[in-house]
Amino acid sequence: MFLGANWSDVCKPVIDDLPDKVYVSFDIDGLQPYLCPNTGTPVPGGLSFEMAAFLIRQIVLAGKEIIGFYLCEVSPGNNPDDEWDANAGARMLYNLINRTGVNRRKLLSGKWKFS
Repeated sequence: MFLGANWSDVCKPVIDDLPDKVYVSFDIDGLQPYLCPNTGTPVPGGLSFEMAAFLIRQIVLAGKEIIGFYLCEVSPGNNPDDEWDANAGARMLYNLINRTGVNRRKLLSGKWKFS
């Protein structure tokens, strides 16, 4: 990334090496710490939300089938008004459900239209 490769170019060989059926294991603490400050193991230099969402979307666009997923390490803070981690987790969960649903519709309808 720092030598001129863009995120799309970084993702392509990773996706190409995946099997046709993909189970996504998403650990929320792989995101930037500002997105999930209360997680157990914040990772400096983690992915932005957009980078993670792009990678998941590209998996589907590459014709891979997301057969299941889980999202872990979403941890609320001690302050009941602090919904930041839950918000990031809910948005990633929505993203995973959406992309998995696209695969299901494709399989059920026999059609593939997705942009």
